[in-house]
Amino acid sequence: MPDTFRRPRALAALAALLALVGCDGNTPSAAPTGRAETPTTSVRSTTSSTVERSYHAADLDLCARTSLEPLADLALTVTRTDPKPPVGRPGAACLFEMRTKAGYEANLRVEASTPATVDEARQLYRGTQQATGMTALGSLTDVGDEAEAFSKRSTPGFKYAEYMVHSRSGNLVVKVWLAVGGDSYAPTSSLAAKSLAVLQATRQAVPTA
Repeated sequence: MPDTFRRPRALAALAALLALVGCDGNTPSAAPTGRAETPTTSVRSTTSSTVERSYHAADLDLCARTSLEPLADLALTVTRTDPKPPVGRPGAACLFEMRTKAGYEANLRVEASTPATVDEARQLYRGTQQATGMTALGSLTDVGDEAEAFSKRSTPGFKYAEYMVHSRSGNLVVKVWLAVGGDSYAPTSSLAAKSLAVLQATRQAVPTA
């Protein structure tokens, strides 16, 4: 400290200066905090916007892009395809209507929905859980941010086994439903493996925006 600050008058002036800085310090410290929050919020918004729109499935031709190779051992014959997209949301879908060798009904529906935001995708994912009418088999790991499987068995004049799996990755929700009829129920484990293979291939096929 310079010698001048040791003088009584200088000390008094320094004390007054420190007191003034102490009082005014609250205002400057608050102002930078406010200024810092604005760009931080802006960055979060930009990052969130990028993530929310990272997938875009509206122009995807799932009837052409879906390989039926995972179903090969079922020896199914495709009788009709329907590319009608999901209702009320951007995305793509394909329904494969098929027949087994014995003439029983079989179906595969593949959907890829890409809502505008991650929150909307979460709502869509949870809505499927509530509306499916199938028995929940539990969550799956290593299939996107969240994934879950369902199954159902019925007898509409024959044994009809259904399996459905859906997953969410960011704003992308993919759903695969596989149903096969026969004299006996198709094993759930077999339907699960086939559905998961189609699901993974579909997730990889959806382009990023």
